[in-house]
Amino acid sequence: MKRTILYRFARIFFICLMIAVASGCIFLPGRAEGRKKTVMEMAEENKETGQKAGDACEADSKEEEEPQEEAAKEQAAKEQAAKEQAAEEQTAEEQWEQWQKEWSIEKQIYPLLENAEEGSREDYIRLGLEDSDIYQVREGDTLWGIARECYGKGTDWDAIKQENPGIPGDGSLIFPDTELSIPRFCYIRKQEDSLGGFSSPACTYDIPSDWIYGYPKWETCVEYYWPDYADVGVFSHVTENRMFPEHMGGEWEEMQRKITASAEKVERVCFRELEFSRYKKEDGRELFFYRFICESEEGDVRCAVAYTSGANYMAEFIGHCPVPKDGEEPAFDIEGITRYIAASYEERGGEKNWGSLKYRPYLGYENWPYEDLHNPFAMMETIYGVEEDEELVGKDEEVHFVSKEWENLLRKVIWVHYDLTEEQMEEFAQRPIYASELAWITEVVFVESPIPGRDEVSVNGFYSEGATCAEYNLTTLQDLAVLPNLHKLTLETGGADDYEALGQCKALKEVSIASQEPVEKLELEWAMELGQLESLTVTVSNFPHLMEIGYEKEGATTFGNQVKEGEKAEGTGDGKAADGENATDEADKKESGGSMKIEEVLAQCTSLKYLKLEYTEELDLGFLGKLPQLYTFWLDGEKMESEAAMQRQALFKDEDWPQIKCLVVDGDWLRNPE
Repeated sequence: MKRTILYRFARIFFICLMIAVASGCIFLPGRAEGRKKTVMEMAEENKETGQKAGDACEADSKEEEEPQEEAAKEQAAKEQAAKEQAAEEQTAEEQWEQWQKEWSIEKQIYPLLENAEEGSREDYIRLGLEDSDIYQVREGDTLWGIARECYGKGTDWDAIKQENPGIPGDGSLIFPDTELSIPRFCYIRKQEDSLGGFSSPACTYDIPSDWIYGYPKWETCVEYYWPDYADVGVFSHVTENRMFPEHMGGEWEEMQRKITASAEKVERVCFRELEFSRYKKEDGRELFFYRFICESEEGDVRCAVAYTSGANYMAEFIGHCPVPKDGEEPAFDIEGITRYIAASYEERGGEKNWGSLKYRPYLGYENWPYEDLHNPFAMMETIYGVEEDEELVGKDEEVHFVSKEWENLLRKVIWVHYDLTEEQMEEFAQRPIYASELAWITEVVFVESPIPGRDEVSVNGFYSEGATCAEYNLTTLQDLAVLPNLHKLTLETGGADDYEALGQCKALKEVSIASQEPVEKLELEWAMELGQLESLTVTVSNFPHLMEIGYEKEGATTFGNQVKEGEKAEGTGDGKAADGENATDEADKKESGGSMKIEEVLAQCTSLKYLKLEYTEELDLGFLGKLPQLYTFWLDGEKMESEAAMQRQALFKDEDWPQIKCLVVDGDWLRNPE
């Protein structure tokens, strides 16, 4: 009986407890907390609800308000938001219509015309076509008369003379029954508002008026011209004319075959309708042109490529523009624009400034037979190809940082990248960062400038305005090793010198370091751990030299805390010895064979394509032969045109290390592919 009563009592108590828990009267911490949401999950919630970063989530602070009043407020807010959005869309539409009026289609179309008006030749660019007519000279004919009969104007007699080099003298003496080749022409009307678009001591060419220019991030060796508010543009590049110093001659057919084969090797986009043309300019030089359609997920893209050569230089122009949808008029004649720019190219006889250099300046050159020209198919793949998402590493792992300032910067960029609300940011600030939330970060830049306000601190291009390296100081590079997909690192700061930690950044492809110590005093063994390393730059910072002569930077600096002998290195907390003791240890290591020579280290970095060193000691160049992919080698350290520089330059022979296409020694370009 007692057991039955106790059993019933326990059963009733358990039922009441469950009811209380279900109604929220009793809080069970273990179940209520659960797993914290990642910022990716928060971002997905924002997409579903339409929330934007920075929006404050309104708390339901007035419990006494009726549900009808809340619903009315929500409806009013939605209507107001819809009105504002409609106003913004109307404003954007009006701006687009105004832009279209200013940029009429006529300004953006450069058609090939069959004839030019008599007496207005200076208003046209004349291009000779591949096909020619045959004319049999009759009694009493003159070149002037033949030109007037064939072209409608005698002033074009010089074109017939140029096409027929067998005509003696000035062309006044021609014999009956002689067969002359009469070149056929087309004309492009010069655009008055685009003349003088580009001018340098080496060359000039026209571009459409009001187009702006810059350099694409993924290729710094080409200039890029484009109009505002339009996904259209033309890449240009002027290089030394080593391919066709005279004329292309009969190589055009073989070139077409190789270009077609290169188009077929691209994987992430497809190409079709590849067509080739060939023209002759009035200066006797040739213009080679081809066009094609690039198929992308965004739609078809019309592409055009033009090459033209001069006595000293060769110019290339690569244009692209989306194909209009059915029923839409084309606003940009990208074929005509690209061909016009090339046709307007003229040399001025001056020297070209080789201002830009990159270890792989000719995109996709492995599948491209012309090292002096860019691969247009690889460029279109870069712009329009769909890249596979990188695999996330350490998805559920928490990340902890030594440098709290650096952690704060990462939290800011995560906030912006995932478009978190303020409430979500507050929640995110209360927990550690997960490795998966850092997987999108591929580039970090830390560059401290001696000029106040010129520091550069950025993560994937994001930077805080006015930020300094001292404000986000990295006390240990171990805090970079937690970034699973860090591909590019630029580090010119004095805050951290434990470069050994970079060996843990397995995804690194490009590293640029400006250290406080000369290269010969650094240990670079960490570079051997980076199997994907393609670009390595190791130079000496200007800060130590400036401080030796009394320079003091306004405000905080990562170079300002020079450790005195016998003191700990400030900020490390690990009892690191002072500079003098470190230098002694380094010397002991080298004497005992504890540190590898720089040549031994670099010889094992076989994936390198670009290598720049500021190095003054004797260097055994034999390691260059063990770097089969090395495209650029830049050696600095001696004063330009000094005796020491000339002695180092003499070590490089033309036949040595043929894989190196770009070779610069102490400021002198010994091999220059541009």
